[in-house]
Amino acid sequence: MRVLAGLVLMLLFAGLFVRSYTLPPAPDRRGGTTIALAWPDRALFGSPRGDCVGGPEDEAVIACLIGSVSRFRAETMPLVQLPFCGTCYGLSQTLASLGRDEKAVQAKLAQMARFGW
Repeated sequence: MRVLAGLVLMLLFAGLFVRSYTLPPAPDRRGGTTIALAWPDRALFGSPRGDCVGGPEDEAVIACLIGSVSRFRAETMPLVQLPFCGTCYGLSQTLASLGRDEKAVQAKLAQMARFGW
C-alpha cells in the first residue's frame, strides 16, 4: 500500500511539470499540440495567442507570437507531438484573458488575426 501511495505521489509531482502548447496550422507552418516537460511557471494549456493576449497595446504582436513559440521550444523538453487541438488552443486563450479588460483582449486578438494567428 505504501509503495502504491508513493508511486501515485511521484506521478502527481511529475504531472506538475507536464504542459501542452498548441500552434495553429497556417500556410507557412504546420500546426500541432506539443506535450512537454516544463517548469510549472508556464500555463498548463499554452499557445502564442494565450501568451500574447496580455501584452501592451503598442507592442508589435508578431514579435510576441514568434518569441512565444521560440521560448517554448528553448525552455521545454518535448514528450509527444500531436495534431492540432482546437480545444486546447481556445482554452489557452480563455485562461489568458481571465481578469483582463475585454476590449483590450479583443483588440489584441484582432491584431493577431491579421497575421493568421
